Amino acid sequence: MIDSKMKKAVSLLLTSSALSLYAGAGLGQDAGFSILVNGETIAGDVVDVKQTREADIALRDADIQVRYDGFAAEPRLDVQTIGGSGPFVAGDTVTFQSRMNYPAYVTRGEVRIIDLGTPSGAKTVAVLPILPNGRVQAALPEGKQLVFTHRVYDERGRFDETKPLSLTEGAARPISEVAEEGTDRTAKRSIPVNGGAVTISGSDVRPGARVVALGETITPAADNSFVIQRILPPGDYPVEVRVTDSQRQQVLERDINIPKSEWFGVGIVDLTFGKAFGDDVAVETGSYSRGRLAFYTKGKLANGITVTASADTGEEDLEDILSKFDEKKPRALLGRLNDDLAYPVYGDDSTTVNDAPTSGKFYVRVEQGDNHAVWGDFKSSINGSEFLRNERTLYGLQAVYKTPDYRPNGAPVAEIEVYAAQPDNLPQREIFRGTGGSSYVLRRQDISVGSETLSVEVRDATTGRVVDRKLLTYGVDYDINYVQGIVLLRKPLSGSTSDGSLIVNNPGGDNTVNLVAQYEYTPTLELDGFSYGGRAQSWVTDNLRIGATAMVENTGLAEQNAYGIDLRYQHSETTYLEMEYAQTDGPGFGFASSTDGGLTTDDTATAGGAGDGRAIRVEGQVDLADVAPGRSGVVGGYFEDREVGFSTLDYQVTDDQTLWGVFAQVDLSPSTSLNFFYDDFDEATGKTLREGGLDITHAVNDRTTLSFGLEHLDRNTPTSAALTGSRTDVAVRVDHQRNDDLTLYGYAQGSVEVSGGLERNDRVGIGAEMQVSDQLRVTGEVSGGTTGAGARLLAEFDQDENNSVYFGYTLDPERDLGSSLSGNDAGTYVVGARRRLNEQTRVFGENTYDMFGERTSLTSLYGVEYQPNKFLTYTGGLEVGRVADDANGDFDRNALSFGVVYQDEAGLSARGRLEYRNERGVDGASNRDSDTWLLSAGARYKIDENQRLLFNLDALRTDSSLTGLPDSEYAEASLGYAYRPVDNDRLNILAKYTFLYDMAGQTVNGVANSGPLQRSHVFSLDGSYDLSPKWTLGGKIGGRFSEQAASGTNSFQSNDAWLATANVRYHAVHNWDVLVEGRALRAQDIGTTEYGLVAAVYRHVGDNAKIGVGYNAGSFSDDLRDVVYDDKGFFINAVLKF
Repeated sequence: MIDSKMKKAVSLLLTSSALSLYAGAGLGQDAGFSILVNGETIAGDVVDVKQTREADIALRDADIQVRYDGFAAEPRLDVQTIGGSGPFVAGDTVTFQSRMNYPAYVTRGEVRIIDLGTPSGAKTVAVLPILPNGRVQAALPEGKQLVFTHRVYDERGRFDETKPLSLTEGAARPISEVAEEGTDRTAKRSIPVNGGAVTISGSDVRPGARVVALGETITPAADNSFVIQRILPPGDYPVEVRVTDSQRQQVLERDINIPKSEWFGVGIVDLTFGKAFGDDVAVETGSYSRGRLAFYTKGKLANGITVTASADTGEEDLEDILSKFDEKKPRALLGRLNDDLAYPVYGDDSTTVNDAPTSGKFYVRVEQGDNHAVWGDFKSSINGSEFLRNERTLYGLQAVYKTPDYRPNGAPVAEIEVYAAQPDNLPQREIFRGTGGSSYVLRRQDISVGSETLSVEVRDATTGRVVDRKLLTYGVDYDINYVQGIVLLRKPLSGSTSDGSLIVNNPGGDNTVNLVAQYEYTPTLELDGFSYGGRAQSWVTDNLRIGATAMVENTGLAEQNAYGIDLRYQHSETTYLEMEYAQTDGPGFGFASSTDGGLTTDDTATAGGAGDGRAIRVEGQVDLADVAPGRSGVVGGYFEDREVGFSTLDYQVTDDQTLWGVFAQVDLSPSTSLNFFYDDFDEATGKTLREGGLDITHAVNDRTTLSFGLEHLDRNTPTSAALTGSRTDVAVRVDHQRNDDLTLYGYAQGSVEVSGGLERNDRVGIGAEMQVSDQLRVTGEVSGGTTGAGARLLAEFDQDENNSVYFGYTLDPERDLGSSLSGNDAGTYVVGARRRLNEQTRVFGENTYDMFGERTSLTSLYGVEYQPNKFLTYTGGLEVGRVADDANGDFDRNALSFGVVYQDEAGLSARGRLEYRNERGVDGASNRDSDTWLLSAGARYKIDENQRLLFNLDALRTDSSLTGLPDSEYAEASLGYAYRPVDNDRLNILAKYTFLYDMAGQTVNGVANSGPLQRSHVFSLDGSYDLSPKWTLGGKIGGRFSEQAASGTNSFQSNDAWLATANVRYHAVHNWDVLVEGRALRAQDIGTTEYGLVAAVYRHVGDNAKIGVGYNAGSFSDDLRDVVYDDKGFFINAVLKF
């Protein structure tokens, strides 16, 4: 018989130890197995073990492991450059390396080089065939902004593709030529991967040895180790590992079976029926029936369907147990781990994995490839429509289906996503104008982890039309502190950019650049309502897509119905036509905006309060090469009509608007190009804007270009005579590339005709773009004109991914911060750095100094991570911000954080974090004084092999005039201890202590008397000892010292109690158990003591069920939280477990 310790040791790990799992070659999934120790069969079929034993010895000599990892391994796809990270220029030879762990599912691969800087947008300029995990070498083609991706295809044409990496900006990642790094950069995943992972690793391989495994050649790393993992379809596989060096060759073989299905599950059904005789019986008859249903299961079917499901009803009356099954409990995840309900530590070194996240009592997820259905917590991502998008974290039902057939563009023929949810949180949307820096502070502090969606949007400054949008990826493009609400971009973000025309109205650029953040936060008021919606789309042909979107918000705070239809005709990669209609009815959600990185914010109310509104959009372009092969250029246009009341994530329309435009960028010859545009905007208020221009650029030689421009502007602004009139401007510009690293330019523009109140638009400027070294890049421009001086400077030094420094200065004469300029605008300075000082220390810092006339602000953000050894890490952060504004009031913010993490190999791990945030001042008419303290700490200590200790602490104090958090004081601490000897399981001791201090109910959102208050100490000690295989002694002692008040106006009432129990269990024969327990309950405040006796007899039915009958002679239970004395009487208890 194999004891419990042997069961833990036996696995599918085929290592250098003498333990082996043998499956004969050619055995099917249902064949038998043998477990052997030192060549002796201890379980399963008796086999000839000579070959297996010899292989074990050889494995030991080579220190090679062959491991089956089950179905948990995730597919990985990556592509990297070998030998350098760039930046590269046209003509450079670059070697690309494919990395993936599922080549068995792939028929071909390619590296795609894409130019993001063409007139028609992103365009693939080279496609390089590459074998999975192979290499390809090529000379880079011409291009302004080259990036590369890696695509792999399966036999049905479905493809997976990586995120783009830059070639011209030096963002490509060099790698070891031999090591398999195990990284994943998949951006699009369509290939279904259903199988198990086999991992082969080795160390201490002889220098110069060559390893062949799974049919692939592996070169060991510098430390003579190697690792390779491959996901294989179900079936039987002979795994051969061949190690060859100058002295010998070893061939090691194993037969591995990857099953078609694999399941794990655990569950319990606990039912109790009783007749109570106490004086405090809840029901007239005195009878009761209670129960609890709980289970967790995860498995994969033979057809590739994966099912994850869990449920926990908690203990309920049986008549309510199913009717309350769909009841939402936002704190359910915390409640199941609450120290009042379970011991903090059980001494078995177990860990918790939240594989079934749900805010209710039930979770299920069924998935196959790209398709899934889930009930629980999920993140909805409705995309494909420009007007109607939805990126929220919700609780409820979500289903996504994609057809198995795919179009050549990699999209499924049809797909649908639907959801129906009960929101626990509200969405917050904030728009930050780029400051030239990397740090941005969110308005809310209690941010739901993982709920954020960040993007960079480029908008037309006048019409608000979204010109471009790029979604950001966590850990690649940005990092976030969820407690303090701080976003750190990996690259500085400018506040404006050119619209592509030669003549500029704003020296910094006529289009605005914004960081858009949407996330979920916990409101102080309880939400009651539903959100549901969905999107369906189909590529009815290889080129035509039709989609429909509908969303309903019924949360009380944001009642809204929204629906729309859209069409896209994709003739080629750069020729398309889009049409869209959308309508909204109801307020929806507004947004907050900031021009200083979040130091101050302005609210924009929703436009949906005006009723319903609709919007129409038509947009398209034609790549001339598609209609006239050999021609270069693009012609396109757009039309939008938006009604008052139209309210979405991106648009709040307060007046009817119509806008349309056309554009063309055409190469007239190899050296001459033409750029034309016309934009027309009308608003119901009488505001109009009509602007058109024509630019011609001629390349004098390979390094010098001349550009000439003409533009006419006609605008009417009823509320401003200074913004009403017409103007005609002309311009000339010279660009000269002195060498591959330096480009100089100069321009001059002037108004030849002006009428009305418009100012002239005369301006002269010079600029440069210089790649000083592989790490240092500097761009800058200075200009002067009728609207004032303008300047822009950005210097970036990127030594590597851990070390970068940047400095920026912006002077924008047309800048608008939402308040009137008093005095002269002296511009904005930004300086920041990320540095890894040594192996132990990393630091980050950024300072932004803004001098907008008499309104000045200074924002400083600093962070440090110090790791003195591999066990200990310190972190610290500081944010300091100050606005000095005589007109709108001064404002100060200071935030400080300190953290520490410790984890050693002896069994001690600890963490702690202290944060403080202080705000003083006003923002317009709003008082923003607030103070917030937060402390979070925890520790786990392995005293020895027999004992464990666990500690947790969470504390929060807020005092605010206006904040997302209510005024409150809250603290919860717990201490757990477990004693469970490893050499025997006769003695087991568990102990816990919990302290709770909850004053949040005293004032909630400024409203008094709205919640209960309590402060309490609860402890318990529970133990059992096996006198013999049949007799077990046990006992428990617990105490509760608490004070409670119904609200802030009620006095606290003491409610102290002691509980002691002693029991004996007798395992009479194989299927019978007897329990006798004595109890004593002391109610300290009223001076009474209750005694009780419980007796029960249980009969085991098989290995997974038991039924028992018992009698409680006392009127109380062994739960100190139970203050209703209704437990005296008979009971029947049935337990089913699996």
